[in-house]
Amino acid sequence: MSEPLPPPPPRASGFGDPALVFPEFASKQCVLEKVTEEEGEGEDSSYGKGSFDLSSRFSSPSVFRNEFDAVEIPRKTPSLKLPGFREEEEVDHGRNSGSFVDHIGEDEKRDCSGCFRKCCAYTCMFLSIVLIIVLLTGLSVNSSIKSKLPQVVVTSLKFSRLDFVNSTTDLLLNANLNAVLQMSNKNDKTVLYYSPMRAAVSSENINLGQKKLLGFTQSPGNVTSLNIATRLRKSKVYDVDATLLRNKEKKLEAVVNVLLSGKLGFDWLGFRIHLPVVIACEDVKQSDVMNALKPKCDVRIFSQ
Repeated sequence: MSEPLPPPPPRASGFGDPALVFPEFASKQCVLEKVTEEEGEGEDSSYGKGSFDLSSRFSSPSVFRNEFDAVEIPRKTPSLKLPGFREEEEVDHGRNSGSFVDHIGEDEKRDCSGCFRKCCAYTCMFLSIVLIIVLLTGLSVNSSIKSKLPQVVVTSLKFSRLDFVNSTTDLLLNANLNAVLQMSNKNDKTVLYYSPMRAAVSSENINLGQKKLLGFTQSPGNVTSLNIATRLRKSKVYDVDATLLRNKEKKLEAVVNVLLSGKLGFDWLGFRIHLPVVIACEDVKQSDVMNALKPKCDVRIFSQ
C-alpha cells in the first residue's frame, strides 16, 4: 500500500501584503499613503500611518480594485437621494402652486364681494332717493289737491214726518227728511265741477232713503246750497232701532248720517282732472243744526 501523501505546504502567496506579489503596486501604495496622511490631518489618531480602511472612507473618494487588481483613479461617489425625495419636492411644489392658485381665487372672491357690496350700496341709495322724491311729490300733490277741495257744512236737518205702523208681524216706518248742505268754493281761481252724485241718509242703523243729485259747476268764491230731501214708506225696521229714533226725534236729538258719492273735477297744471270723492256728514246732531252750529262734513278724495 502506498503511503498517504503529506498535506501540501502553505502557499506563500503574499495576499496579506499585495506589494510582495506586485512590486509595481508598492510605489502606488506609498503615494496613496501620503495622500491619505495629508487628508487625515485633524482626524482620529487611531488611524495609523499607512493604514488603509475602505469602510471608514465609504463616503469619501475611494480607491477600489477591479478583478485584475488594477488601481483606478479615485472618483466621487454619486450623491445619494432618499427614495421619495423628488416626490416630496414635487408635492411641495404642487402645494405651493396650489396655494398660489387658491390665493388668486381668494383675491378674486374678495374683489367680487367688494364689487357686489358697492353695487348693493349704490342700488339702495338710488332707490332711497327715488322713494324720497316720489314721497315728496305725492305729499306736494296731495296738499295741492286738498287745498282745492270745497268746504261743506250742514245748515238744516228736519224730519217732516216720522211715524211707525204695527203690522201683524213687522214694524213699518214712514219718514220724510229734509237736509241742506252748504258747499263753498274757497279757491280764488279754480272752478269746481261736480258730477251727478248719489245721496244716502241714515239714522240709528235705519236707512231713511236715497236720492240722486244732478251735477253742477261752482265758480271761485261761490257758495251753493244743496237740498237733499228723502222719502221712506212702509220700511221694515227693528223694534229697538225704531224706539231709539222715535225717542231722540221727540227730543230733537236725532243723530243723522248724510253721505254723497261722485266725482269732483278741477283744472290742475293745465289739465282738467276728475277725482272720486265722498262727502261724509257723519254723526250730525239735530240739536247742533237747529242751534246754527253748522257741523262740518269731511271731503275725501279717491274714495267711493
